[in-house]
Amino acid sequence: MDFFQRFPLTIEEAMLIITGTGRCGTATLARIFGGHHEFRVRYILDKYFLGADPSSDPFDTIEKRLGVMLDLHQGIDRRTFVDSSNLYIHFIDAIYMLDRSVKFILSVRNGRDFVRSAFSRGWHEQNIFGTVPLRDDAYYERWPSLTPIQKNAWIWVSRNRKALEGLQNIPPGQKLIVRIEDIRKENTLDMFSTFAGIPLREKGLAEKGVNANPSFDLPPKEEWTRDMNEEFDEIAGEMMLFLGYE
Repeated sequence: MDFFQRFPLTIEEAMLIITGTGRCGTATLARIFGGHHEFRVRYILDKYFLGADPSSDPFDTIEKRLGVMLDLHQGIDRRTFVDSSNLYIHFIDAIYMLDRSVKFILSVRNGRDFVRSAFSRGWHEQNIFGTVPLRDDAYYERWPSLTPIQKNAWIWVSRNRKALEGLQNIPPGQKLIVRIEDIRKENTLDMFSTFAGIPLREKGLAEKGVNANPSFDLPPKEEWTRDMNEEFDEIAGEMMLFLGYE
């Protein structure tokens, strides 16, 4: 069975959470559904992320994760709330505990395209939780010696893995994984509407490029050298295969 056919769809209105690695089209999806993008995210970043030890998980218990989500979602209408943010990858289990009817969309993107976009934003130079390995990660000791391509590849793998782990215990009819490259397809848009149980507000956005930067510091993936591809594949090759990109 194809990876993206493992999640049957239902028609039922519920809170919809869209998440991913960042640089993977979540903002576009939020607009297509007429929802928020990064609802109160600056508040959550400032309060819980930016002051944390970058190599230690500040949300390592379910009680902590529940606390953050209760804080974030104060005053929302859970029947109609739609939001997208890469921060949600850390809180999927907590959101589900708070609302058993919630639905999740995980947006994934070709890892090489992600690396190219993240590289231009200097994500490999950041030193905050979620952009560097935890102390028990296999790449923690190696991190200073990794290339920028490898560091951004690790971010892509780590965030996708966190999201996939969070989705494991979500009922099949309440989760959907989609490659953002497929949103131009009419059947994908129909699938979105059926899954969410709500009409799409701005379907035309699907025709526009996702995270189409005016300039990049790396060439298109089709022009990568053998060394660049090998650097990437060492970190991200298995995840690329799992998500059906190669």
